[in-house]
Amino acid sequence: MKRFIVMLLILIVCLILPGTIFHYWSWAGIKPDLAMLWVIYIALHHRPAQGIVYGFVIGLIVDFYLGRYIGLYAIILAVVALLISILQQRWYRENIPLTMVLVFIVTVLGQTLMALIATTAGLNWYLGDAVKVILGISFYNCLLVPLTYPFVHKSFTEGILQPKKKIEQQL
Repeated sequence: MKRFIVMLLILIVCLILPGTIFHYWSWAGIKPDLAMLWVIYIALHHRPAQGIVYGFVIGLIVDFYLGRYIGLYAIILAVVALLISILQQRWYRENIPLTMVLVFIVTVLGQTLMALIATTAGLNWYLGDAVKVILGISFYNCLLVPLTYPFVHKSFTEGILQPKKKIEQQL
């Protein structure tokens, strides 16, 4: 139970920081997608089905927090978790430069999917702006990996976020 409370608190921080601290650290209005980064970290440390469920649930929480397009982030983050689940089988999780590349690629794919879905839903984005935002968010998420991933990885493997039950590890 303590593990889920910590995971929820981290998600709350991921929702609050972009509108507060990262508002001042934005580049041309571009901020990191911390919820997507958190889902990537979770999916790297869980079985595929579990990662997808976490991605979907976290996406719904983000959707309700943002208050519009309910289901958009749920779909996006579930797909991101699925991509990570596919790639993690051949990935060395302790290698930070490789994890940075993985985060960049998956964030590009997730943000591109978001732009495509938003465009089909009627939002008007110019291609140049969309590319700038997608690459900016991806680059920002990538830069945060060396600062955050070592602590998150250690916590998932040895600390408070480590799965306690064998059933939880097998899902």
